Amino acid sequence: MIELEKVTFTYRKSKRPALSDITAKVGSGLYLLAGENGAGKTTLLHVISGLAHPQYGISKIDSHPSLTNNPYEMGDVFLLEDNMRFPGKTIKEFKNLHSRFYPNFSEEKFDENLKAFGQSGNEPMNSHSLGNLKKAQLSYVLALGVNVLLLDEPTNALDIEGRETLRKLIAINTCENQTIIVSTHTVSDLENLFDGAMIMHQSKLLFVGSEEDVAGKLAFEYSNQLDPDSLYSENIAGRYLNIYPSDGHEETRVDWKALYMALHSEKSQSIISQLQK
Repeated sequence: MIELEKVTFTYRKSKRPALSDITAKVGSGLYLLAGENGAGKTTLLHVISGLAHPQYGISKIDSHPSLTNNPYEMGDVFLLEDNMRFPGKTIKEFKNLHSRFYPNFSEEKFDENLKAFGQSGNEPMNSHSLGNLKKAQLSYVLALGVNVLLLDEPTNALDIEGRETLRKLIAINTCENQTIIVSTHTVSDLENLFDGAMIMHQSKLLFVGSEEDVAGKLAFEYSNQLDPDSLYSENIAGRYLNIYPSDGHEETRVDWKALYMALHSEKSQSIISQLQK
């Protein structure tokens, strides 16, 4: 369980907070972290992982503050940043040095992940393309077995085949009690896997909740025409996606991209009001 209590963070040379009064609880499952450029997504991941210290508020993982630096607790969370570099000639050499700090690391899963991406793990990382480097890194971090795994733009630089492989590996490697937060601008890459979402705008958290939370409050329906009575409508390839209040009894699949767009539109307050009922 990740707990954020009134978290506020401002960089030294900035007058505007990167995070403003963020309070949330995130349980197990795969969560989308979405927001425009500069919304505060990467900063939030830094705070959760303990790499950044908020000026106000506190971040906790399983009731322990993220900044305790207890070796055992640090071995239960990992942040893979975009364009991150791992020291070591090969991913297997890095694994030999690094995995000892992660007691739930699985050598078997690591090898299976590498094989799925078409790698042996012995390829020199300094000669990898960005896409192949990302595949090697993802093969490793998905085998760590940490309770909290934070992925910042994991599909960047991946080709179409690589993105499909990542979808399959996340589904295979995710444990029941694990929390994975994926920060991405390309929601469609993993949209069928998301159990919930955290949606940000201008340093604030507009929404956090599970798919069940959203489906109980909102219905997403496609139509050939715009419905003026809907809470929000969007034209997609000649058809309209309309968002209505849900009666809680109908089955509906959450369109995370549409929810993101709705929460960043002039209709955002009506959507938020419906979600808060």
